[in-house]
Amino acid sequence: MRIHIRRAFPSGRAPLFRYVHDQLFLCIGDWVMRRFFGWAFTTASLVSLASVGAASAADMAVKARPALPAPAPVYNWTGWYAGVNGGWAFDASSTGSLVASTPGFAGAIAAGGTPTFFGAKHEGGFGGGQVGYNWQMANWLVGVEADIQGADIGRTSTIIFPGGAVFPSVSTGRDHIDWFGTLRGRVGVTAGPALFYATGGLAYGGVRTNISNVFTPAAAGSFFGSDSSTRIGWAAGAGVEWGFAPNWTVRGEYLHVDLGRSNVTMFDPVNFPAESATYRFNHVVDAVRVGVNYRFGGPVVARY
Repeated sequence: MRIHIRRAFPSGRAPLFRYVHDQLFLCIGDWVMRRFFGWAFTTASLVSLASVGAASAADMAVKARPALPAPAPVYNWTGWYAGVNGGWAFDASSTGSLVASTPGFAGAIAAGGTPTFFGAKHEGGFGGGQVGYNWQMANWLVGVEADIQGADIGRTSTIIFPGGAVFPSVSTGRDHIDWFGTLRGRVGVTAGPALFYATGGLAYGGVRTNISNVFTPAAAGSFFGSDSSTRIGWAAGAGVEWGFAPNWTVRGEYLHVDLGRSNVTMFDPVNFPAESATYRFNHVVDAVRVGVNYRFGGPVVARY
């Protein structure tokens, strides 16, 4: 016996679960397709924009990098130079001390008719030239320089004795530097076109000394003495030099010059040939000067 189960749903319609299944599938499929095509469209748009941007960038001119600033000029001190200088010399103390005398001077010295100290001073101007060579090593400089100057450095000291226990007298003393020169080393530190240096070495010069002790009347005694010689000594100092133009420098310098000392004896060979008095003079000055130098060779300013 066959049993026929009759559908409980209206004819021509799917069962409820199939209906729900189909509707759900359609909704999900529609959502997926919308998202897929939306993503694909967005990706294609971005790729297109990137391609256009790259092409536009390729068409644009490449902007050049700004040029680097030129290196600062470095001042080069190495080389031979020559120049001129001039200045003023003076001493801190006077000179001309009595160091020996014969017995006949005892009374005149005790009374003041013959001085025990002339008090001669050194003061005056000078001018000359110099030549030298510098070696620069990084910021350090060493060099050698020779110079020579004509000079008029000296002042006459006059002592007037009005008389008393001995006759009146006039005494004069002068220690004069006629010329001087030096041969020195230099050591310094550079700062671009500026040089700060110390210097020292040999000094030499021509010295002339004159003394007199003249009584009134002349028969009471007319004593004279002189010495002229070339002296050897030493010099030391310091200075600052500045490069103001290619190959040209200007400087200011202090120099202590010591030419030693000498003894001068005065005589009166006519009236008192056996009598004499000897004085010692120190030939020492402090000099300040300015100078201008020209450096031979290529330009002083170099670029590295």
